[in-house]
Amino acid sequence: MLAGSWGNDVGCAGVKAGYQDSDAYIVLTAEGIETYGSGCRFAQQLTPVLGAQSLISTCSAEGEAGTTIETVVVTNRGEDGFFVTIPGLEEMGPLQSCS
Repeated sequence: MLAGSWGNDVGCAGVKAGYQDSDAYIVLTAEGIETYGSGCRFAQQLTPVLGAQSLISTCSAEGEAGTTIETVVVTNRGEDGFFVTIPGLEEMGPLQSCS
């Protein structure tokens, strides 16, 4: 399983502060990905293997009722960090370890 929190600069600052205060907030954990206005929970734990993993996810967005089931692709590019693709959105990344 992937250890700790991974994010962009704003996401990692939010993890350390304990709250989100910017539209740029992105944090990835073994359980899911969270952005400022939305988030997805993975059906199975994300692992730190190199390459792409397709994860069935339950996603929700601010201002929208209910949840949707999406296939989220998380790609581990080693030293370049993690990149995340949620259907209908631009690729997010690089996400680096917040520790």
